[in-house]
Amino acid sequence: MESIESIQCSVQDGVWHLCIARPEKRNALTMPMFVAIAEALRAADERDDVRCILVTGAGDVFCAGHDLKAFDEWPQQPQDAVPTFLHAIADVRKPVVIAVHGSATGIGVTWLLHADWVVTSADAVLRLPFIDLGICPEAASTLLLQRAVGLPRAKRLLLGGEKFTGAEACEWGLVAEVSPAAEIHARGWERAKLLASKDPTILRRIKDWLHPSSEYHQRIDEEVIEINAAVGRRRKAMESTQ
Repeated sequence: MESIESIQCSVQDGVWHLCIARPEKRNALTMPMFVAIAEALRAADERDDVRCILVTGAGDVFCAGHDLKAFDEWPQQPQDAVPTFLHAIADVRKPVVIAVHGSATGIGVTWLLHADWVVTSADAVLRLPFIDLGICPEAASTLLLQRAVGLPRAKRLLLGGEKFTGAEACEWGLVAEVSPAAEIHARGWERAKLLASKDPTILRRIKDWLHPSSEYHQRIDEEVIEINAAVGRRRKAMESTQ
C-alpha cells in the first residue's frame, strides 16, 4: 500500500485500487492530490499486471470536489496540477470503475463522465455547483454531460446547479447502476474484477471507440481558460473593494 498526499493505491487481483483518503475534509481535492491522482492513473495504465482501475473515497462521502482554499492557486497553466489531472482522467485507456457513496460534488461528479462503470446508491446526492461558484464547469463536462443525460437535463444541472440523486443519475444515464448504500464498495470491486477478467486488447479497442479521448482535450483546455478568467475577475472585484 502506498500513501501519497491522501491518495492511497494498491493492486489486488489485477485491480489498481485508488482511494481518496481525506475524509476529515470530505475528500476535497488539494493541488498535491490532483497531481498524485494523475501520477497514479498514469502508473496504473502502464503496468502489465493492472487490468482495471477502481476509484473509491474514504469516510462518509466519495468526493466534495475541488478544495475551495486551493482556488488561491489559480490561474492554472497547462502543466499545473488541475489541467494535468483533467487530461489524465481523459487519457486512461484501461477500464475505470468508480464507486460513489454518500455524495459527490463538482469534480467528484464530472470525473464520472470519464469512467467506464459507475456504481452508486439511490440516495446518494450529487451536484454540479459551478454556476453558483461563478466558474465554468471542467473535465469536458460541457461536452460530455449532454451526451450522457441529454441536452435539457445537462442545461438543468449546469445552469441550475441543483442537487440530484443517484437514482436520477442512473435513470438519466450518468451512472451504470445503483446498489444498496452499504454495498457500494463491494459492488465496485465486483465490477472492477469483472472488467479485469475480460480480454484487455478487445476491451481497450471498444473503449477507444466509445471514449475517443483526443476529442476531449481541446474542450478541457477551453474550460480551464474560462475558469482562469473567472478567478481573475473575482480577484479584481475583491481588490477593488479593499
